[in-house]
Amino acid sequence: MAVEARMTTDVAIVGGGVAGSSLGAALARAGLGVMIIEREARFRDRVRGEGIHAYGVAEAERLGLLPVILAAGGTPLRYWQMYGGRQPAGPPIDMPAESATGHGELSIYHPALQDALLAHAADSGATLIRPAKAVDFHAGSAPELTIQAADGEHTVRARLVVAADGRNSGARRWAGATVHSDPADHHLIGGCLLEGGVIDTDQVYLAMGYGQFTFTIPRDDGRVRTYLIVRPELVGATRNARDVTPFAEAIDRLLPEGHSVGRRSAGPLAFFPGTNTWADRIAGDGIVLIGDAAMATDPSVGHGLALVFRDVRELRDLLLDGDDWRAAIAEFAVRKRRYQEPVRSYALWLTQALLSTGPDAPRQMERFRKARQIDPEMCGYGAISHDGPVDGMPTDETMRRHFFGEDLNDSVL
Repeated sequence: MAVEARMTTDVAIVGGGVAGSSLGAALARAGLGVMIIEREARFRDRVRGEGIHAYGVAEAERLGLLPVILAAGGTPLRYWQMYGGRQPAGPPIDMPAESATGHGELSIYHPALQDALLAHAADSGATLIRPAKAVDFHAGSAPELTIQAADGEHTVRARLVVAADGRNSGARRWAGATVHSDPADHHLIGGCLLEGGVIDTDQVYLAMGYGQFTFTIPRDDGRVRTYLIVRPELVGATRNARDVTPFAEAIDRLLPEGHSVGRRSAGPLAFFPGTNTWADRIAGDGIVLIGDAAMATDPSVGHGLALVFRDVRELRDLLLDGDDWRAAIAEFAVRKRRYQEPVRSYALWLTQALLSTGPDAPRQMERFRKARQIDPEMCGYGAISHDGPVDGMPTDETMRRHFFGEDLNDSVL
């Protein structure tokens, strides 16, 4: 679109993906001036999260976005089934019945989700500048962005700049943030969109094997987004992006007999480290980070999209609650760390438990399973994938030992 050389708005959002467009729509509907700067001319499939946990579905509903997501092809999934040795590891979990929100998992093609939410933001009154890149930022009471668009360079003055440009955010440096991450050598996560298989379309599959597990999410259109979380030394030929067959076969070996994810690729195959990354500063002088730009949880546990909708709802409420936006973004930074730190701990602990290898692995797994039987609630960790993180969830060494069952007496094993 053609834009003026100098523009003024209430909120300028860098990034028009799920976080940026959702926030833009919410604030524009509330009557604020919103400008969204999106770098890509079109969204592409890049192996991103496509499952929204139940608490994230509830957050999307609170934001008024659930009808948009469903219209974009969102597929509700009622059951969550775990498998071990290709056999059910317990009865299926009826997620709407078990979840505090009454929702189940929701599957959605990520580019379709991005397109729908960005269009919804524009329909809600947000101004979209696309393709364009934010190249400079000046802090202060009236922060300014310099952007490069197809028709030249422009200046945007706003009350607040929101960095929503993802895990590899370039805008976070304007908040004075340094990025940290957990060790990247523990496991890899590979993802691919496949078709032509035989999969029940009403459940999520979490299937475990030696040093690996799969998180498989079907859709009503016959396609399956499936992820293989695996120890690096076991990856082998599954990483061959030119031939998805080894990858699909590795998934099928973990699924129950008679099920298959198919052999036809409907999207790219890519592997990347399963790590948590986070900025040590979320709120700066006239700028705030949301979504993966602020904190990105290891995708292996599938909380990414749910946390994005939580971020958007929290920040929206704080900004609309009063005129002191400096205090609002400072409070958002506190809340963001409080509810995401337990998810980070959960990701670390769960992948360590499920990917154990070596001679001690069977006993470690036995302790882990027994701990969950004795204390299903686990201070909130037992239901975190359905109900989300809650205030007061401990992340200390005592909780870690309890999670793994290291505090159990040998007599109970």
